[in-house]
Amino acid sequence: MAKQRILPFFLPMQGCPGRCVYCDQQAISGQAQPPSPEQISAALAALSPDSAMELAYYGGSFTCLPRETQQMYLDLAQQALREGRLSGLRVSTRPDAVDEEQCAWLKQQGVTTVELGVQSFDDRVLAAAGRDYTGDRARQGAAAVKGAGLALGLQLMTGLPLDTPALSLWSMEQAIACGPGLLRVYPTLVLKNTELASRYQQGDYRPQTLAEAVACCLPMLKAALAAEIPMQRLGVNPSPSLEAALLAGPYHPAFGGLVWEALKKEQLQNLLQDLGAKEAALLRFPAAELPLVFGHQRQTMLWLAASWPQLALLPDKSLPAGRLLLERGEKTRISDQREFCRR
Repeated sequence: MAKQRILPFFLPMQGCPGRCVYCDQQAISGQAQPPSPEQISAALAALSPDSAMELAYYGGSFTCLPRETQQMYLDLAQQALREGRLSGLRVSTRPDAVDEEQCAWLKQQGVTTVELGVQSFDDRVLAAAGRDYTGDRARQGAAAVKGAGLALGLQLMTGLPLDTPALSLWSMEQAIACGPGLLRVYPTLVLKNTELASRYQQGDYRPQTLAEAVACCLPMLKAALAAEIPMQRLGVNPSPSLEAALLAGPYHPAFGGLVWEALKKEQLQNLLQDLGAKEAALLRFPAAELPLVFGHQRQTMLWLAASWPQLALLPDKSLPAGRLLLERGEKTRISDQREFCRR
């Protein structure tokens, strides 16, 4: 599935009924205020007729805004939709802020995708994070989106208060059962001027380490791939404003890359487990996945060289994503990433 081209606009804290314990959307987005209608209109006017872009309103809780405000934002895109300069619209909101009527109305306005910030399906974790809804209500919201014929996106977080890796993986399984078209996973970061920052400074909250967050997200990624659901993002989008607000937590500007590298290393380990330490062999891998096979700071490549010194590596442009070929004399063994994740 090709990645959708997005024209994003951030509406930090707009419509939010309260502030969750971890949240500082101004720091995450780098914006103190939402864009003006004039700014949005200018960006849309600059799109080419064949841009195939999808306008996205991120941040805040779009469907908690007054209906007339929602209408204003959606009306700005109607001409671009009619002229084919936009392929669709997407909005992000809370799962307890959508129902059948709201979703049907959004579809009438040209919205094609609704992303729900579920964060967790565990009631205790949701309460500790200040989300003020239950896992069952999150499922109902997801069902309303799907029932209206809209594409569903779900966002989860790891490392929230009272959360565990087992609960995070369970939440991923619950999310997959809702039938989303895309998933996002964000490890919890401790940002200044949040309730979580106070808990952290008082010793009442311990964030995940980077290694713990990668290890937690790895089985979640595998579950998504096994279910053939695109993982749209792992980790927050890096920005100077985010880094300035960061107190603690598993932040890395290429966090998603670390998780994908961990998956590739597991796949390699499985493929090479029967290969003798000094046995000559050739490993072919997709040329586009060379960064994953080499790994951050070449760590995976150094591991391969130390474990199998006679193993030659060959990037192969003809191989599809996720496919590995191990050639040992006249024998060839194939490893497919999706099948590996399903084991």
